[in-house]
Amino acid sequence: MAASLLKYRILPTARIGIDELRSYVVRTFGWETWRQTSAQLQETINHIRQFPASGHAPPELEGFFEDGFRQALSGKNRIIYQVRDDTVFVHLVVDVRRDLPSLLQRIVLRLM
Repeated sequence: MAASLLKYRILPTARIGIDELRSYVVRTFGWETWRQTSAQLQETINHIRQFPASGHAPPELEGFFEDGFRQALSGKNRIIYQVRDDTVFVHLVVDVRRDLPSLLQRIVLRLM
């Protein structure tokens, strides 16, 4: 019997990352590539919803937070998430080649 899927919520910080990723992919590779990338992201989120403990702690966040942040890879992108109760909170969607500490600093400054 398949495990039930947790609910999920895409947070504003992740939505910004998805929008930036879409703009880059469409501009560089076209809409068909974006459709494939988007489908792959959704497939990865569904996997996380079914197996939330399958991700691992992002090395850049180890020791900074005790709230159980995890990441899953989706093609060349990282999905950074947290599970609370019966919900997966997607915090970031970011290219694996991006400098995560610099990105986090930029996000924090944007929120201040």
